[in-house]
Amino acid sequence: MTEGRRRAGFLLIKCPDCSSEQIAFERASTTVTCRICGSTLATPTGGRAKFRAQVLRSVEDATVS
Repeated sequence: MTEGRRRAGFLLIKCPDCSSEQIAFERASTTVTCRICGSTLATPTGGRAKFRAQVLRSVEDATVS
């Protein structure tokens, strides 16, 4: 892997309208809407999605032992 590049992952985001939290793919290829109020949280750009929602943190893959 090239230095400085990382694998795309999932993000925990917070709706600016109703404050609900949900997980979204950071390179979403479709519009992401809030499950609660229906407002647009992210729009696709061909690369990393443009987020209108507040990005709280990255969500790492959980491994089961």
